Amino acid sequence: GDSARDPFITGRIGRQRRYACARALLADVKTIRRTLGGTVNDVVLAAISSGFRQLLLGRGEQPRPHMVPSLVPVSMRAPGEEDIYENRLTAIIANLPVHVANPIDRLTAVRTELATLKASGEAMVGEAMISLGRYTPFLLTSAAARIAYGLPQREIVTVTTNVPGPREPLYGMGRRLVEIIPYVPIAATLRTGIAIFSYCGRLTFGITGDYAANPDLDVLARGIETGIAELLAAAASISANGPEPR
Repeated sequence: GDSARDPFITGRIGRQRRYACARALLADVKTIRRTLGGTVNDVVLAAISSGFRQLLLGRGEQPRPHMVPSLVPVSMRAPGEEDIYENRLTAIIANLPVHVANPIDRLTAVRTELATLKASGEAMVGEAMISLGRYTPFLLTSAAARIAYGLPQREIVTVTTNVPGPREPLYGMGRRLVEIIPYVPIAATLRTGIAIFSYCGRLTFGITGDYAANPDLDVLARGIETGIAELLAAAASISANGPEPR
């Protein structure tokens, strides 16, 4: 994952930025989770892995294991504590399985990676993020990014932060807030950052990229949406026909 081996996805950045957005329905993500297993975060990371896979393939790069390490804030809540925000977050550095072509296998790889890291106690940032429950959602994305910049940059290609937002519509001056699109800053050698925000049953993926290094940032965004669509189709097929022999 260093800039010598992967010049396209990590390396020096300039002052200008590109921004792209991907969208998904939270109900679709939950359908995938119920049918294929894992958590909402696992499904989201599998979709992001799909996006980076498409980005690399589009650039003529062969996706490999350990090619896209990401700083990932994760929930350490026990079952039944999903709505508790205080002192339940930490962060790990997880390798996104961009080398896995099959969408179900990709989700399984994400689940295995995160479960292994959490079970082994290898929270790479540990106490630095354990109090992030006190942050507002927008400060959370910035805090995650700031912590990432303090880590050895050769170990991180991207930052992905998943922040739950309001479930009910918000209004301002009598107008309904239609959509919230998040933003995460980048710095040092982090050429891309992805913030995921949920609002009123929808997920938005806000993707920040270095301008010169990411002329095709929309490929990453569409690859995320494709990743969700592929998993949803696989879930529907299993629901209708049962799992295929592998």
